[in-house]
Amino acid sequence: MESGMIARPIRPEEKIEASKLQSIAFLLGRDFSQSANNPDQAREGYESTRAIFSKEGKMCACLELLPYKATFDGHIVDLAGLGGVATLPEERGKAYMPRLISKSIGEMAESGYVFSYLYPFSHSYYRRFGYELNMTSRRLKIPLYSMSHFKKEGTISLLRKGVDEDIVKGVYEEFIRDLNLAIVRDESSWQSFFAKDPYKDNIFIYLLHDDKARTRAYIKFEAIKTSQYSHDMQVIEFVWLDNKALTGMFAFIFDHTSQFENFIWDCPMYLDILSLFPEPYDIKQQIIPNGMNRIINLKGALGLMRPAKGKGQFVLEARDELLDKNSARYSIRWDYPIIEVEQTIKEPDIRLDIKDLSQLVTGYQTVRALIEAGKVELSGKIDQVDSLFTYKKLYINDKF
Repeated sequence: MESGMIARPIRPEEKIEASKLQSIAFLLGRDFSQSANNPDQAREGYESTRAIFSKEGKMCACLELLPYKATFDGHIVDLAGLGGVATLPEERGKAYMPRLISKSIGEMAESGYVFSYLYPFSHSYYRRFGYELNMTSRRLKIPLYSMSHFKKEGTISLLRKGVDEDIVKGVYEEFIRDLNLAIVRDESSWQSFFAKDPYKDNIFIYLLHDDKARTRAYIKFEAIKTSQYSHDMQVIEFVWLDNKALTGMFAFIFDHTSQFENFIWDCPMYLDILSLFPEPYDIKQQIIPNGMNRIINLKGALGLMRPAKGKGQFVLEARDELLDKNSARYSIRWDYPIIEVEQTIKEPDIRLDIKDLSQLVTGYQTVRALIEAGKVELSGKIDQVDSLFTYKKLYINDKF
């Protein structure tokens, strides 16, 4: 590792340099010719940018540490999004990025984050820093003709700008209430969500209302041209509050058969989509990795878990090569709905790496599945450990 390298938050005037670095690394093709004429705009977002400099002062790599709120077992927690991770081509292989990521994880711990989430270019690369696959989606390709059996429910309306936005926000907030790792969107995120013009951009938001005029679902989709005369419906977001709303929206989608051939949707894994269709052969499926998670505050995350009904206890030993405070033995005791976590010197019933704990705590994986994968050291109390770390519904649809 080169001596003299410095990793730190950037200054406002350095944002343009970081943006140029990312443009080169990601081949974004940005035009920076007018940046000098719009200095305030060029500096936007500098607060979240971290960079590492050579001993000569050259910015060699950068990333964005983005503050989010997310759902977890009925709580709202702080989640650090890691995005814009970029290194100049001529500076790669010199350990700039590993040092910058490690320092940023330390900053997350000092700032009180519970989790950190990212979308990797390589899962094996980020496992070095304690991240692990924590969500998958089922990419569906469904011909619209296969939706003819769905019964129409309620009424449908196109989003009315300046009228319906708060209704959509409310539906989303109710939808994510019992899901894990869903982003609690701020006003800036919602402005981006509603920004497109359906008449100009071919991106549409439709709302479904029940017979009491309550909005129970919405769908945002884009028309993707596949040939001169055909399109596919590419779902950007599909949210529903009950089964009638889900199937009622499918009935509405069927009404688009003259315009679209296929319905393309990255569906949450917890939805049993095949049970809704009489002919499963019609549905093409592909499992898509959908991001990696890392626990930043292990004791905090364990203490916020919502245990299953019943009671139990065991001792967990955790290993975290980057955050020493997480590497400890924890006595975990629960009597539904109360859970208590404290450090202990007792012998552990189970030993786990922080990567595997990230999957278990959020409900992406179970202990028995990790045992089958050879990732768990277990000396006893398998039933009690398994009863705490259960499968849970996960959802995230915000990219960064």
